[in-house]
Amino acid sequence: MLIRAVVVDDEKETLQLFSDLLTSNGIKVVGKGYNGQDAVFLYQKLKPDILFLDILMPVHDGIYALKNIRDSHPEAKIIAIYDKLSVGKEIELNRLKPSEIIREPIDVDDILRKTHKLCMPSGDSLDEMKRTMVTLAIKNSLLELGLEEFDKIVMMLQKDYNSTLEDCYDNPEFLKQVLKDLLGDAYNDVLNSLKENINNISSHKSTENFLDALNS
Repeated sequence: MLIRAVVVDDEKETLQLFSDLLTSNGIKVVGKGYNGQDAVFLYQKLKPDILFLDILMPVHDGIYALKNIRDSHPEAKIIAIYDKLSVGKEIELNRLKPSEIIREPIDVDDILRKTHKLCMPSGDSLDEMKRTMVTLAIKNSLLELGLEEFDKIVMMLQKDYNSTLEDCYDNPEFLKQVLKDLLGDAYNDVLNSLKENINNISSHKSTENFLDALNS
């Protein structure tokens, strides 16, 4: 998953160094700003996955940005970054509930760990994403057999198991049996095609289990 980020800091050199750091670690910086107004504008315009926000900035500071973004986007992922704050400012910041707080000097590993934790899809979303990708791989492999064969397989799944191709992610044995009944020895050719189509996600344990079930 590519993480899209906006970075806001009034010090240009710090802004560039921090942006380069994120980019070198696979996080795409889609916007840069220098004050709280920039932060609000860029967040509303770009809808990034995460906003890295310097709190101590002149004129419109990070607290201004956090308040205005939270008013319209309470779900926004915002990492607040600062060195020292007055007690009053710290109380105000905590009241606005930034997603995470990073105190300077920054720890690169800590920032990356917190960023990936905040931007990682929920378990349900991740599982649904894998299900969609596996189903697409199945369809692509079966369509290589021709539209007539594809339709036969879909019909047999419906007739024998009251299932669709989407159901095969959770029930690979349905697909395996239908393909073996219909294709016989050619089953292994389809399996090899499916492995190739699914290769980009086969490192996930759930997709490895799916392929293992078809191969057993």
